[in-house]
Amino acid sequence: MSAIVSRRSLLVAGAGAGVGLVATVAAPAAQAAGTNYAYQEQSRYNYCSAASSRIALSSPILRRDASENRTVPSQNSLAESLNLDPYDGSASTTGLKDPTLIATVLNRRLGIASHANRYRFRISPSGTLYTDLQNKVRESISAGYPVVINMNQVDGDHFDGHYIAIVGYGPDRYQIADPYRASRNGVWRDKQDIVDWNKLNRFTWYGS
Repeated sequence: MSAIVSRRSLLVAGAGAGVGLVATVAAPAAQAAGTNYAYQEQSRYNYCSAASSRIALSSPILRRDASENRTVPSQNSLAESLNLDPYDGSASTTGLKDPTLIATVLNRRLGIASHANRYRFRISPSGTLYTDLQNKVRESISAGYPVVINMNQVDGDHFDGHYIAIVGYGPDRYQIADPYRASRNGVWRDKQDIVDWNKLNRFTWYGS
């Protein structure tokens, strides 16, 4: 993540990373659904993609083994797989350089890379993001897999590029887990806001 806010404020925000906690999703309306997951704030200013990928991985892992501290990969391990600074050897671009890597890393870590149902990188055609994202989130969350989505903004925070997880959905809202601010863990935001704040129609979802 490269934010338009100061590097110092990003470092302060990332300093609060700790042991992930299982968050129980509370649905605010009928026909809502969600997943259990382990949340951590991003441990470095540029680790939003690694922290959001960890949230996504934690749901299927926790279904298999509740001792998440032993089984959910660390942010550092995921940052290395995602080729983030400092593992890429260049600090000129510190965030995620190849967004397709999220699906690749999630599938490899879950052992589902060759499965018909697996994580997939998606760029929605112009003008279709609202409906496309809604359908893909429903499919992904219903199967128990959070969505990782690329953002330019979340609430009042603006970014050059940022990643959050969608962990639940309702008729008009998505439940998000934003590793940039713990106060945005498990909060609900209007679907239109998520679409308006999205970057380049890009997200990673689980399905066929």
